[in-house]
Amino acid sequence: MKLYGWLGFLLLLISEYCLFRKIEPFYSWFYCFAWWSYILLADNLLLRLRGRSLLCGRRAELWRMLPLSVFIWLIFEGYNLALRNWAYDGVPAQMWIRWVGYSVAFATVLPGVFIAADIFEFILFGPQAQLASQAEKLPAPPATATLPILVPLGLCLSAAPLLWPRYFFPTIWVGPIFLFDPFLERLGLQSLSLRIAAGDRRKVFSLLAGGLFCGVLWEFWNFWAASRWIYSVPFFGNWKIFEMPILGFFGFPPFALECWILYHLLTQMQRRWRSRPARAAFWLGIGLFCILMFHAIDTHTVLHFVSNGHSGTKTQSAGNAVRATDHAPPRLKALSTHAGSITA
Repeated sequence: MKLYGWLGFLLLLISEYCLFRKIEPFYSWFYCFAWWSYILLADNLLLRLRGRSLLCGRRAELWRMLPLSVFIWLIFEGYNLALRNWAYDGVPAQMWIRWVGYSVAFATVLPGVFIAADIFEFILFGPQAQLASQAEKLPAPPATATLPILVPLGLCLSAAPLLWPRYFFPTIWVGPIFLFDPFLERLGLQSLSLRIAAGDRRKVFSLLAGGLFCGVLWEFWNFWAASRWIYSVPFFGNWKIFEMPILGFFGFPPFALECWILYHLLTQMQRRWRSRPARAAFWLGIGLFCILMFHAIDTHTVLHFVSNGHSGTKTQSAGNAVRATDHAPPRLKALSTHAGSITA
């Protein structure tokens, strides 16, 4: 095992020990420590299986992937401003620490999903010419065209949760797939729908498996963490595994497809904008969107801020946390009351 693999293994052991002993900063930041440990370990396993990985052979891509991972997840945080399906509890009161924590946590999404998908591809289908996380260029105009109905269907499924969030909240995990996948072909990449039409479902199945695997780990590690998210889902929110309603686990596999589509769409757009001003505008736009969304999360999605660390268990019940729940649906207010009773 490579040195960074041993580092990930040691960091995970230390994080688990400090979590149950409530030792800072591991207790408050357990999710970040656990997920970066997983990335180091899983990447090392992928390197042994395939001879290449994100950290060995694709390191430059990894550095570009991290801010896009934050950006892509924040798109779903934007949806959650209307849905109110999840909220964060016990985040640090200091803004600079809190926003760094958001960035470090959300940056794990794409690497975690893609590494898992690459490993599952090897397990399920053996070595392939390209990794499941990578996209192939279209060598020529495709023999089969994407169904014209996909884009309008995706648009309807993506817009419905904003218009009728109580009934259409699950469609945020499928709508962007139909909406954006056909645009990969416009940018010269082979879309997932084209692969399915050609009878090749290996990449899709690998991504689905990687998404489900990461979803289980997300929920498992979140359940024990001091700073964590809490769900509030209409109709079937009472039957849970960890914090996640049981049916919610079906959202993780298609979420991996959304991550893959959006990531390659954004990276291909950036490659086509070759001028420095265009690329600077691209990254500036992403940065501004992230800042706005961090502020929106603070204002509308955080239940309680922790002022003196979890070891002191002192929470703020004023400011943004109160304003966030004042206009929340009853189920979110109940969560706020419950979370406050735990941390008070």
